[in-house]
Amino acid sequence: MKSIFIRLGAVLIFCLVVVSWYIIPDQFFVEYSDALIVAEREKQKNDIVQVQEKSVVKYEDEKNEEESAELKESIKQSVPFTSQAPHAQWEDTRFQDACEEASMIMAYAWITDNSSISKNDAEEEMEKLFSFEDEKLKGGIDTSVDDTALIFQEYYDHPAEVHYDVTMEDIYNFLAQNAIVIVPTNGKMLSNPNFSNGGPDRHMLVIIGYDKKSKEFITNDPGTRLGRGYKYKDSTLYNAIRDYKTGTKEEISGGNKNVIVIKK
Repeated sequence: MKSIFIRLGAVLIFCLVVVSWYIIPDQFFVEYSDALIVAEREKQKNDIVQVQEKSVVKYEDEKNEEESAELKESIKQSVPFTSQAPHAQWEDTRFQDACEEASMIMAYAWITDNSSISKNDAEEEMEKLFSFEDEKLKGGIDTSVDDTALIFQEYYDHPAEVHYDVTMEDIYNFLAQNAIVIVPTNGKMLSNPNFSNGGPDRHMLVIIGYDKKSKEFITNDPGTRLGRGYKYKDSTLYNAIRDYKTGTKEEISGGNKNVIVIKK
């Protein structure tokens, strides 16, 4: 008896389904199906909007941080100084072209919070760097931005950021973030009265600060014993920036404004 009722129930359900198929208009099923599709599309659209909103928030946050980081009127890092010829041994060709080594030594002394660099310590450190560079670069008295950064990182085990084709405002921003900037230059364009013969064609120095009011970059320029805190007009120094090849007086082509940013 129980099985008969079950069978009758199944038959009844089947009949109801068949009848409803003919009674309920097709438009109902179309509209229902369309409603599902629209709902799914709305869900996908909302998901996309949420992802886009997250990206925009992140971008705006970064943009706001940059905009809120207004430049101070002036800033200067306490970077100890050495000339590239600590004992005035300018007749020695190695020290005539030791601006890159002197710049690295000053940068690392700042990182390690040294307040000064003695002449003896500077000369000894330069000799070590000469040997290290000979081994790594197989000779050459000039080192490009890339190779100077490489030597600095490997010798001192400290990061050195290379930035290519920078603007003057980039340099101001690096300094405002409490970094120092090592720059390669055409020394003749610096018009430094303390240089011999108008200055070297390839010269590297350290920018340690700026004065926005006077529009000057403050540097430690190892090309002269008077280079401690030496100030250049920002336009003069920026226009003089140009990268050069590693080697011995290699031909200079172009004027790529590449720099090394050092942070503690």
